[in-house]
Amino acid sequence: MKIFCLYLLIGLSTVVAKTTILTLPLFHGIFYDLLIPLVVFLSLSLPNRTSVSVVVILGLIMDLLSGGIFGLYLSIYFWMFLSTKSLSKCFDVGKTIFQSALIGVCVLGQHVVFWASVAPPWKGAQLLATQTGTVLLQTFFAALTGPGILMLLGRLETRFQAPSSGAGRETREVAIR
Repeated sequence: MKIFCLYLLIGLSTVVAKTTILTLPLFHGIFYDLLIPLVVFLSLSLPNRTSVSVVVILGLIMDLLSGGIFGLYLSIYFWMFLSTKSLSKCFDVGKTIFQSALIGVCVLGQHVVFWASVAPPWKGAQLLATQTGTVLLQTFFAALTGPGILMLLGRLETRFQAPSSGAGRETREVAIR
């Protein structure tokens, strides 16, 4: 339950930062959806019940706060979760290059779904042409920063799963030496 609450709070903090700070003109077009590395991490490292619950709750919250098509974020995050789960059975997910490519593809896929669901058919090519640079920049930035975010989330998980008693602290100190 502690891990569920931890990642739910991390996700909520990310949603608040995304909807307030990252919408400022200074950050426009640079930052990608920072919940994507969280969804990838949850699908790779937590049990299915816990991770699906967090992904669904965060998807619903993003749908409520985004003002867009209801269910779009929920479905994107859910399909990212399922795709990552199935790819982790076929590939070595511990490698940084795989994590980088996976997060980059997820960001690119999210933009494609947004474009396909929002753009009217007669203006789709124009919208795609104007957004190509931004999408490629965000995909590249996600591929660079994604593995670092996954590593940070992994360290948070090990810190919160460690026993809080004095004996646990001694065991960790011996393991570090």
